[in-house]
Amino acid sequence: MPAKKISFPVYSLRNLKTPFGRRPGYRNHVAVIEVQDLPDLSQWRRINVRDPKLTGTLPEEIRDSLLTNLDSFVFLNRGIVVTVESLRFQKSAKGKSDEDDSGILELFLTDPDCHGLLDGGHTYAIIRENRETLQDKDAKQYVKVEIIEGFDSQELVKLVDARNSSNQVKDESLMNLAKDFDKIKTALSKEAYANEIAYSEYETLPDGTPKPISIREIVSFLMAMDRENFSGSNHPINSYRSKAACLKHFDANRKSFAKIYPLITDILRLWDTIHLRLPEFYNAARGEKGDVSGGRFGRLTGVVWLNPAKTNRTERLLFLNSKSQYIIPAGLKYPILGAFRALLEEDGRRYCWGIDPIEFFEDGLGKKLAGTIGDFALETMNPSKTGKSIPVWNSCYQAAENEYLRKTRR
Repeated sequence: MPAKKISFPVYSLRNLKTPFGRRPGYRNHVAVIEVQDLPDLSQWRRINVRDPKLTGTLPEEIRDSLLTNLDSFVFLNRGIVVTVESLRFQKSAKGKSDEDDSGILELFLTDPDCHGLLDGGHTYAIIRENRETLQDKDAKQYVKVEIIEGFDSQELVKLVDARNSSNQVKDESLMNLAKDFDKIKTALSKEAYANEIAYSEYETLPDGTPKPISIREIVSFLMAMDRENFSGSNHPINSYRSKAACLKHFDANRKSFAKIYPLITDILRLWDTIHLRLPEFYNAARGEKGDVSGGRFGRLTGVVWLNPAKTNRTERLLFLNSKSQYIIPAGLKYPILGAFRALLEEDGRRYCWGIDPIEFFEDGLGKKLAGTIGDFALETMNPSKTGKSIPVWNSCYQAAENEYLRKTRR
């Protein structure tokens, strides 16, 4: 492969100074670039030991973060690592502030056995796949690119090994090994999606693609319904904020979760129903206020409308065996799901619904909750802040509780 020069604009570039810059010649740099400017590295991927896939839990989490965390993806994602022969940086023209580190970065790659995309293959592939979607929404997104120079093909083996050996075994894998999820498996064993749930890392379908549903997500949905440990003023915000915290909460509250298992299939269907119906309910709620006409849900920050005229892609809703034309940030859905704790009644050692949750959602409550979420989403313009907001969870829960009491005390 002939030597190649790759040029692209960067928002900033920093040289990480080390004692080894001159001998043996190792150098390390970090650039922040807009994803639209991410260069084509498709011919320089030989050294990337992981073959990236665009389906499964990890790619979906990266895709969701890319499309919804418009002010924090550059911090949340580890970014991309590229090795090069050398680089050259042309800083922006004079007249800009001294703190301005933008300019044109030139990378020189000569040997495909030691130059190219070293790490971050999933991030790279997902960015390339979704750049047009971001462009359609006129949304700017940024990613870190680490550039390493000075390693030859023999030294590169150590670098690749070190960069790919730090992943610890995740909690869910150990918990699955200990059979901690067996009751969930039993409760879901007859569902059509049962074999699409990954209870540990790296579980794949028969065709080799990663399983699309993570047990971490399912546990988070159950935590959102944990009425024993949360109330109308104390909400399970960690169900959205931290999947690791959800697993720890699950581990510490087995008896509380056992009460929820009889409702698990309803809860999963409810989650997908919220996704499916939220756009329509939001448009209806805003329309009643005279603010907007239909079709404006797609303009909320973080929401992506998968325009069928431009893409064949849809969002799969496996718990309903349905599809949606919208990608909706989880931060807009968790407070709505958590509000349904208000409908739970305790019957012995298990919970039951005081009223059918999906019928209740369809019959008026959905529009109220969509309006509540919409008001906060328009104000914050940040779905992550919406999902972590105590007032949002309070408002959704109170709306569900008030409507439930009104319905059942007639």
